[in-house]
Amino acid sequence: MDGADDRREPLKLLALADEPPRTDPATLVAGNGAGGVVTLGDLEPEWLWSLDRVKLPKVGVHGNHDPEGTLDILGVEDVHLRRVEIGDWSLAGFAGCVRYGRGPFQFTQREASKLARHLPPADVLVCHCPPLGVNDEPDDAAHLGFEALRTWVERHRPRYILHGHTTPDPRTRVHRFLDAQVIWVRGSRIVELRDARA
Repeated sequence: MDGADDRREPLKLLALADEPPRTDPATLVAGNGAGGVVTLGDLEPEWLWSLDRVKLPKVGVHGNHDPEGTLDILGVEDVHLRRVEIGDWSLAGFAGCVRYGRGPFQFTQREASKLARHLPPADVLVCHCPPLGVNDEPDDAAHLGFEALRTWVERHRPRYILHGHTTPDPRTRVHRFLDAQVIWVRGSRIVELRDARA
């Protein structure tokens, strides 16, 4: 159906990844009318303490440098291999990166493939490491994308992919993959989810 009543309401999210936010995160939420917070990993708790004052949905995934339990400390709901709803939008998450050393949130491509079988479909893929070939760094084992996430995107066709972890070259940065708008985050970014039909 393409009627007006099946359109999704736009949703603003404060997305955070890899570096300190440009200013206090609670201030960013309030000043931008955000309806939720999404963390994409590798965030120090001291950067985000003010989020305990934010009485909105806070969801996220661990990065490869995060100790286990980091999200619990911050009061952020872990969505690794889970689907949650914020407003009219569904989000599903995948933690960590391709294994290059030791750490609780590093997976071989084969391990990631087994895990991703349990990742439910959603409008928004929330991931630390991007899908293979989407803003990854193929010559750097630590920043290669997940094959399994690429397969998941091809199968489920999300509307958005939110990721951190890598540092894509601005000249070749991927902004769209299949049906999805790709949003790379480093530090903090206000993201507005919009229904293409709206």
